[in-house]
Amino acid sequence: MKGAPPTRHGQISDMQIIINCVDQRGREMDQCWGIGRLPMLVPFAWAERFHTQQKLFNAAVWAFDLCLIRQHGDAMLRAYDKLDGLAREIKGEPLPVDQWEFETEQGLVILVRDLRDTGRAQCHGRKAQVWSLDEIANVIRCHPMIASAKEAFPGAQVVSVRPSKVAIDELNDELSDIPF
Repeated sequence: MKGAPPTRHGQISDMQIIINCVDQRGREMDQCWGIGRLPMLVPFAWAERFHTQQKLFNAAVWAFDLCLIRQHGDAMLRAYDKLDGLAREIKGEPLPVDQWEFETEQGLVILVRDLRDTGRAQCHGRKAQVWSLDEIANVIRCHPMIASAKEAFPGAQVVSVRPSKVAIDELNDELSDIPF
């Protein structure tokens, strides 16, 4: 039936395609310019227009309105393109991110200086975990024994970290005491 109205499932599917396209463009811009940095690289007026459009798109998604999602989804793609073009005019090409790579038993790890650069790390098609220095600092904060060892033995190298027996025992508990 050519003239039949779209089903609810068809509308939801169409909405998801549009939302995925907008999300993908946002991820591409984050990878190119750094997470959330693109609006900061253009004149305020354009950043404000971008954020206004972003709010309209999000409102359309929450309203579950296919026509509005289509309209504001197209506008979001144009907004990303406009900001990208302006950033290239003003700042030139995005600078490559400083990154360091190393292998662990779990695979490739890429370390970057700034959390905003995690989306810009160059994996070159390889599967990798990307960590920022801020994330490494959080790991050290959460495990003060590591910092204590480095403090007690200046110049010492951390070569292995293992969870305590108590932590392992807690993870290997019996499920029989769950009341349901």
